[in-house]
Amino acid sequence: MCGRYTLTSPNDELERLFQLPNGAPIPARYNIAPRQPVLVVRVGEQGVRELVAVEWGLVPEWKKEIGDKPLINARVETIEAKPSFRSSIKRKRCLVPFSGWYEWKSENGKKQPYLIEPSDGKPSAFAGIWSTWHGPGGDFWLETMAIVTSATLGSMRRLHHRRPLVVSPGQYDAWLQPQDPLPRGFLNSFGWVAETAFHWRTVSTRVNNVRIDDETCLLPAEVDPQHSLF
Repeated sequence: MCGRYTLTSPNDELERLFQLPNGAPIPARYNIAPRQPVLVVRVGEQGVRELVAVEWGLVPEWKKEIGDKPLINARVETIEAKPSFRSSIKRKRCLVPFSGWYEWKSENGKKQPYLIEPSDGKPSAFAGIWSTWHGPGGDFWLETMAIVTSATLGSMRRLHHRRPLVVSPGQYDAWLQPQDPLPRGFLNSFGWVAETAFHWRTVSTRVNNVRIDDETCLLPAEVDPQHSLF
């Protein structure tokens, strides 16, 4: 799954990778959590890419109320059939820029956070979907997103049995263009970035606190400032 991630890459790298207008405001984030505003890349009304802020935790457009449990991930195996996702996967796909994501593993009686990053150090993009929810009276709207996930198959499975799907840059256009209905085998046509393209390491337990969003979240576990407070 993906329940927390980072976006710390330089602005110029992100602008080049996603073909964004120069000067797009992309602040560094070290602890992005569900229900927070996040940046996604999608195709706008004029057919060109746009960088927009939406809330992480998809609310289907047909829902009467937002609810307490946001849909932060969507399983690729069932995304075309699930009522919550089947409209968005056809018409509202997006790229979710990231620099790394976190997973937690039980070690020595505690949950140890790990940061998973591209081995080449470059920014990447999760496969995402988005939706627009309107309030009961139609006078309120909220744009939200979810990250598409798949089963882990290799050594990454030691951290978690699910992982976010990462889109190859050469297939960004294919992912972003709406298609209704989806072509047969559409999701299987993508060469998702392999698990072997990533490495991981332990990091500070400061990331456990969603209110902490600074460089200390990336510190190695052995110099965890949490342990020096007492």
